[in-house]
Amino acid sequence: MKRKYNIAGIKIELNYHYDEFLKGNIESYLTDENEVCDYEIQVFLRDEIKKPKEETISKMNPYVIMKDDHRVIYALNANGDVKELITHTNDYRHTKIEINPSLLKNPAEVEYIMLGVTFLEIALRCGFLPIHASAILYRDEAILFSAPSQTGKSTHAKIWINTFEGVELLNDDKPLLKLENNQIMVYSSPFSGKTSINQNRHAPLKSIIFLRQGLTNLVSIMTDEVKIENLMRNILRPDRTDLWDQVLSKISVLMNEIPIYQIEATMDSEAAIAVHDMIYKENLK
Repeated sequence: MKRKYNIAGIKIELNYHYDEFLKGNIESYLTDENEVCDYEIQVFLRDEIKKPKEETISKMNPYVIMKDDHRVIYALNANGDVKELITHTNDYRHTKIEINPSLLKNPAEVEYIMLGVTFLEIALRCGFLPIHASAILYRDEAILFSAPSQTGKSTHAKIWINTFEGVELLNDDKPLLKLENNQIMVYSSPFSGKTSINQNRHAPLKSIIFLRQGLTNLVSIMTDEVKIENLMRNILRPDRTDLWDQVLSKISVLMNEIPIYQIEATMDSEAAIAVHDMIYKENLK
């Protein structure tokens, strides 16, 4: 499927094969077929992918080959066969993804993940800061729940939806942060984890909540040291020095302008109420 999309203002042409994770998910980002796109990602299904002969800069799987104007990344299976290979220009304007379905347990999932990973790298270069979090919309603002995988960020977002009126899920896994007019905005994309739940919308960021599993539902303000530690753990970290400059500038704004809390959360409505009370200084009990 070769179509053009406008995702958070990024005009991109995608040519992919499986729609298991994208059908009913990506259509709202479609743009005019005559649109001139700045980026393209093409996926090719191969019966065999030849192993590159060039020397790699990494000694562990996956392997990386650096060229003057592009980079090659490939992964081997246990028998030493290439199961997937990505070639992209240094600016990510053009990306080619090759996968061998016969060597993969779930080719559709691998394709979706590789499309998402590539798009997030493009978003980083377009001034966005991808963060691992579930983002909800409430009172025309975005609230992020961030935590390691399987900790409960999606569950906590669903608890908010079931506890308060007017709550909607914006993106369940990788919302995009962008500084616009001295304000952090939260954008969505069709790459939102295995649940593929997202909306083609954006909103100003109200607060970030870092979740830890607990029994007390104690919400606390984080120290700067702990804020940085948690933010660095959950953002997409760039591999170029110049990109780090823009990332650090956004982190500085987040720390100075956005309320960031931590909760020792149970997975019930009391946890949502405790966070709500802290953010909005309203006691709903």
